[in-house]
Amino acid sequence: MKRMFASAVCFALLAGCSSMPNMPDMLANSAWKGRPVTEAIDQFGAPSRIDSLVEKQWVVLVYYKSTAYKRREALGTHTGPQNGQIVHTESWGDVTYNSGCEIHVAVNRQRQVARISTKGGYCGSVDIKPNKRA
Repeated sequence: MKRMFASAVCFALLAGCSSMPNMPDMLANSAWKGRPVTEAIDQFGAPSRIDSLVEKQWVVLVYYKSTAYKRREALGTHTGPQNGQIVHTESWGDVTYNSGCEIHVAVNRQRQVARISTKGGYCGSVDIKPNKRA
């Protein structure tokens, strides 16, 4: 009975955490909040696109970063006779995946960063922490 209860509690906690934003985004968001937008432009450069959030009166600077990562994967298998026996062989290799990550920097009317977040493909390799201390 205790195991079932512990499993249910663990499942509930994990289900709740799955909907939370990732930890690097949360840390970067708190570090950027309230900083001048010029610092974000200095760090990320000119935005790829500019959107707006009318209901919050924010302008959102969108930066697109191309990312790539490699994974070792099974490339193929072969089963067939070899020296009078049936042999199964697998070939492995590095596979490169190209992806893209969007960085969204929301700016309020005071020209301060209100929120920063990442969206899209493989954003784990993109560092969005501020370079300078406030």
